Amino acid sequence: MISVMLKAWCSLWGLLACLPFLATQPAVAAEKLVLASIPYRQEATLLTRFEPLIELLSRKLGRQIELDIAESYEDIGERLHHRVADIGVLGPKSYVEAKEKYPDIIYLATTKSPKGFYHSLIITRKDSGLDSLSALKEKSFAYTQTGSTSGYLYPRQLLRKAGFDPDALFSAAYFLDKHDKVYEAIAKGSVHAGGVSSTGMPEAVKQHGEVYRVLATSAPIPHNALVAGAHLQPSLVEQIREILRTAEDDPLFREKIATSKTKGFLIKDDSFYDIVRQEREMN
Repeated sequence: MISVMLKAWCSLWGLLACLPFLATQPAVAAEKLVLASIPYRQEATLLTRFEPLIELLSRKLGRQIELDIAESYEDIGERLHHRVADIGVLGPKSYVEAKEKYPDIIYLATTKSPKGFYHSLIITRKDSGLDSLSALKEKSFAYTQTGSTSGYLYPRQLLRKAGFDPDALFSAAYFLDKHDKVYEAIAKGSVHAGGVSSTGMPEAVKQHGEVYRVLATSAPIPHNALVAGAHLQPSLVEQIREILRTAEDDPLFREKIATSKTKGFLIKDDSFYDIVRQEREMN
């Protein structure tokens, strides 16, 4: 008994002796969160665009936020499912497809810039001599990726609704990966026309001049969805959602987005993307 009491006393004394040392050590940092995004712009552009969001989440959560730009539109859902990513930024089409494949993905919010909707455009050069969709017969056309909403799904639907088969209309169809590449190809005359996001037009005009003619404009499309992996704790998911909901109330966030395309977030729900589901079913 004396031996046991002595060991306990020594253990307690050792702990007390260590307390001053432990008090001087930094707290263990909370585990980092990985934010994965679809590659809808050049990496440098996306790094700048996501900076306000990353700073906001990092500051409010007390965690490091690491940005990871995916190679394709299709693999964000898989990254979330396999816990390689914690938060995802998905285009409307890629969100619908990821949610279909991985139903446990959790919708958080929708980006707005400044509204919750944007448009798909079919564009050409003003001096191309093309003034209608019918004039695109036997001409070259550029998409972004097949996973893109405004750079693939909606342009094809615009053509179908006008009575054309997008698989038979063009002399050649190219996939240029990103919206700014399509804008650039049309500005340089490398292709006759292409499908792009309306959000890229101001920057394209700034870079290439007033060279574009819009041949068709889609119905409003919901902006990108922010989602969470099912492995995140419900309390953390709600904390992130509340941070996004109140983002524009934060002075530092407002300052950072003053010159950014992202103006905040709308808290909707999964049904907000039903219009995209309908368009996808018709494709």
